[in-house]
Amino acid sequence: MDNQFEQKPEPEIVDVNPVQQDEKPKKRHKSSFFWPFILIVVGVILLVQNVSPVPVHLNWWAAFIYFPVLGSIMAGINAFEKSGKFDAAVRSSLSGVIVVGTVATMLLLGVDWRNWWPLMLIAPGLSMLINSISVVDADKHVNLARWAGLGFWFGLATLLLGVGFLAKSLPIPAIEGFLFNRWWAVAILIPGAGAFLNAFILLVKNNFSINWTVGSFLVIGVVFVATGLFALYNLNWNLLSPIILIGAGLVIFSSFLIRK
Repeated sequence: MDNQFEQKPEPEIVDVNPVQQDEKPKKRHKSSFFWPFILIVVGVILLVQNVSPVPVHLNWWAAFIYFPVLGSIMAGINAFEKSGKFDAAVRSSLSGVIVVGTVATMLLLGVDWRNWWPLMLIAPGLSMLINSISVVDADKHVNLARWAGLGFWFGLATLLLGVGFLAKSLPIPAIEGFLFNRWWAVAILIPGAGAFLNAFILLVKNNFSINWTVGSFLVIGVVFVATGLFALYNLNWNLLSPIILIGAGLVIFSSFLIRK
């Protein structure tokens, strides 16, 4: 009888997901890291300006623009820790670091934007090159891999424009010596050449059957190559639109003939 009135032990409460409790302090710790870092950077800038024997002028307020740069760095690190791959999230974060970091550095140093504005082409060009790195399986996702690869050619063209204009505006004789008259037209030809190359690769994989992806690459190639050639040889620009329309029409017409 006494055993019936014995108190039953209370069930032990087991935390099913203890990891979630540890995530909040980590997030708070990471978010609280930014403001002390910014204060340290501002302090170092003011210290350099006051102590340096050589006159140094730095815009200390530009240090606060590095706040989103640090945020992109931390976001990229977190994305890489979760996936373990250099995926789209990591590449996007790195691109933000390059573009915003370039602007922040230019404002911090107080450079003359009339001479250094080509950096605003170089930074997006590098960003496009990074984002063009595709981690998808090219055999399983042929079209997606080709579209990602096309970004490489646009990034290369933008980077070339930035470097060329920077060499002209500073100037940089070592680079400026390679720039001929109407050199910037080559940058227009580059995406067109890349589009034709991607179209050819897809044609081979599709047994020379033109689908909408191949047709899109061919039209893009016609537009950029025609525009680049007109710019390079300084042709009559009134003829550009008709030629582009004729080229696009031929691409669409051929797709009906070759399509299987």
